[in-house]
Amino acid sequence: MTILSSPPTGWVMNPAAPEPALTALLTTLPARPKLLGLGEPTHGTPDFPRWRNRLFQGLVREHGYRSIALESDFYAGQRVNDFVLGGPDNLDDVMARGFSHGFGRFEENRELVAWLRAFNAARSETDRVHFYGFDAPMENMWAASPRLHLLAAHAFLTEHGLVPVTPTGTIEDLCGEDARWTNEAAALDPAQSVGREATAEALRVIADDLLTLLTREAPGLQDRPDFWLAEVHARTALGLLRYHANMATPGPARVAHMLALRDLMMADTLETIMRREQGRGPTLVFAHNSHLQRTPGRLRLTPPHGEVQWWGAGAHLSRRLGPAYAFIASTLGNGGGLPDPAPDTLEGHLKAQGEGPVLYAAPRLAAQLPASLVRRSDTSFAYVPLKPEGLDRMDGLLFLPAAEG
Repeated sequence: MTILSSPPTGWVMNPAAPEPALTALLTTLPARPKLLGLGEPTHGTPDFPRWRNRLFQGLVREHGYRSIALESDFYAGQRVNDFVLGGPDNLDDVMARGFSHGFGRFEENRELVAWLRAFNAARSETDRVHFYGFDAPMENMWAASPRLHLLAAHAFLTEHGLVPVTPTGTIEDLCGEDARWTNEAAALDPAQSVGREATAEALRVIADDLLTLLTREAPGLQDRPDFWLAEVHARTALGLLRYHANMATPGPARVAHMLALRDLMMADTLETIMRREQGRGPTLVFAHNSHLQRTPGRLRLTPPHGEVQWWGAGAHLSRRLGPAYAFIASTLGNGGGLPDPAPDTLEGHLKAQGEGPVLYAAPRLAAQLPASLVRRSDTSFAYVPLKPEGLDRMDGLLFLPAAEG
């Protein structure tokens, strides 16, 4: 295959065969990443998950990738993984119950799941491609009860002879009904959150005790096939309780702290996935740019909040993993609800090159861009445009000049 050079910093992408451009970009990295992040600037626009599917298939075929992780509930994602490995569920049920945030209704996600099942059907058990979600069990307006996760960690420890001090009945009593944790009014009104009640504070101590016991005894437990899942349950329980406590705490930093805690949970789960997949192949991670970039995430909120910023999962992973983590951001010129970009923006400058879609080596591109470029301001609330000055903290940039429709 021939790689067509677009500017010298990038490669024109062939939708039917993206492998040459992918290979060219990966050769610019200092090491082969174990986690490769691919970001999108907004959710719900089909072009980005469509290109995700194309790129992932190329990574599987040519670069030995054997897992993908999406910004969706980790626990719901286990149903998807069972299905793509040949489980008896049906595709409609998997799409309805295996995704959070409504992502199961997107056709591109359905195509991904169907492709994974078909690909795996012809593979040995050790060579099959795994599916993961890596988000915490929460939606935009609520976070789950810690009950299920506390009980799962408690059951694992008990099964292996490490009986925790707190009995399961106490955990059940302290948690109460799940609905009191998922009250959507608490997202906007901290006074309606249960996160600072005495029962929640007691549960945080229990969660910390369970996670500490698991960590302390990990050398003797780590070879058990379900240890990794018990560890995720314990961390999820503690993370949810921290999140609920912050939800119940009024103040100007409340929303930023909630976003930061969610991303910290994402980073922990992705690191666990990486360790679990070690020896099988790298993992492609697909999520919003804000979660995967190394620079702070930024979100414009209604007054009085204004713009909030926080460290996303990518910043934590980059610090922990170094070159084992790499990040490709995505951005769009026009279409899909976006007007033509102004010429003094990153997207306007790239669109004027007349090539595309293009996969750029971001640091090389950053060194050649005019210093006068500004961040575009003509996007909707849901679309977070890239800052031109942040390109040098990325490894790649996928630029789509126009939506495919």
